[in-house]
Amino acid sequence: MGKIIKINAEKPEREKIQEAVAVLKRGGLVIFPTDTVYGLGASIRFPRAMRRIYRIKKRSSKKPLVLLVGFKKETGKFADKISNEMRKLVKKLWPGPLTLVVTSKKYGTIALRMPDHRIALGLIRGAGPLAATSANISGKRENIRIKGIEKRLLREVDLSIDGGEATLGMVSTVADVTSRPFKVIRKGCIGEEELRKAIKG
Repeated sequence: MGKIIKINAEKPEREKIQEAVAVLKRGGLVIFPTDTVYGLGASIRFPRAMRRIYRIKKRSSKKPLVLLVGFKKETGKFADKISNEMRKLVKKLWPGPLTLVVTSKKYGTIALRMPDHRIALGLIRGAGPLAATSANISGKRENIRIKGIEKRLLREVDLSIDGGEATLGMVSTVADVTSRPFKVIRKGCIGEEELRKAIKG
């Protein structure tokens, strides 16, 4: 079993967050809690680490990873064009369980999210944007507690964080905002009507 550390989700211990950030900064993989489910992430600065995620999860290379950012303003670094719809969704529903698929000059299209979880944000803000996915073997159900994660996955990563139960216990809603109107491509925590209200309001 790889190393597992406990971190207080309400008041994350700074030295423990720094320990996990150090792992990410040297190209390691970390399992961590988010507001939705437990995630598995790597710094986007290490393509080899991102490839490891695909390998240990047995994930299809055709399925892109989500890019987790620590600040709303970082959308401008990755999105080629920020539409009015996207701007309103980010303003009203981030941080939160909403993943936005946007056009990107570097990636073609990319999925962006800013999680509403102190541990996750501590890691992202410390190590920079993370390429992430749910902490489970592909095809298996997502996990809301560390104890539900497959032991093989826990052995393969460099560090796992036990931050208690994921707050919402359900995957994020994925909305494609590359064209108007937006299109929900995965149902999750936020309903389509709530998205429409955010845009209208």
